[in-house]
Amino acid sequence: MILLSSGVALRSTIAKSKFLLFTASLLLSFPVIAQRAAQPARAAKPVQSRYPSAYQPKKVVKPVKKSHVSANRLWNRFNAGINGGFAINKFTSSQAHAGYNTGYTAGVSLNYKAYKNFGLQLEVNSLQQGGQLIRFKDDTRYGLPANFQTQNVKNSSYHLNTLEIPLLINYSFKIKPDWVPVIYAGASYAYTYHVAESYQKTGNLLTGENFVATVNDSQTATSYFNSSRLNFIAGASAQLPLTDKLKLLIDFRYVAGLTPVRENYSYLEKVGFGSDVRANSFISRIGVIMPLGKK
Repeated sequence: MILLSSGVALRSTIAKSKFLLFTASLLLSFPVIAQRAAQPARAAKPVQSRYPSAYQPKKVVKPVKKSHVSANRLWNRFNAGINGGFAINKFTSSQAHAGYNTGYTAGVSLNYKAYKNFGLQLEVNSLQQGGQLIRFKDDTRYGLPANFQTQNVKNSSYHLNTLEIPLLINYSFKIKPDWVPVIYAGASYAYTYHVAESYQKTGNLLTGENFVATVNDSQTATSYFNSSRLNFIAGASAQLPLTDKLKLLIDFRYVAGLTPVRENYSYLEKVGFGSDVRANSFISRIGVIMPLGKK
């Protein structure tokens, strides 16, 4: 009986000890549980689908063809323009009595940026060149009677209506992004399809009388001039911004005749005293330039 009672007492003591340990641990963990309960709840992480690609749409990116890219790059090298202006003309100074007159010019241009700052420029222009020539006529040296038709002084102004095709090499300076000065030089082929002559003729109206008369008139003189010739061109221009795509062109150039426009011309109409006549012009133009490609 003593052993039985001692065993019951031992079991009771062990049970009390376990209860006391559980109570102590619960009291010690209570502040931690209270601190965690006071903290805000964390957002739950989204659950990723095992098969997202099967249900989510994909962005389709169309590949750009290399041919389109190369074509755009090529067109970005081109620009085209239209222009118009005035010309101050004079025939070569080898003739003793030559003067100035004025004309017009209008045309289109196509420029290709070849390498770095160098470019090629092709133009098609309608150009009015010419000048003044004074001619002294005296056919009495051939035994003809003196009158208004055989003895006179003729002051003629010629306008050479010409189709001109220049091919130029230009060089552009990048001083400012929106201001591009350009210098250029080259040659042109010129075809004169019509020559108009306005003249003033002065002479004695009556034979043996000191009665001077002056006649003003005009006529076609195409047959007196060569239809085809070559010119040398040198000039400078500036391109200023107008809009996002358009640029203002201000251009000045000198056109010098390489081949004669009239051969063996003599202001005295005397054989053996003639020389070749070339047409020279100083031209000022204004126009608009537009790039052909898409930047």
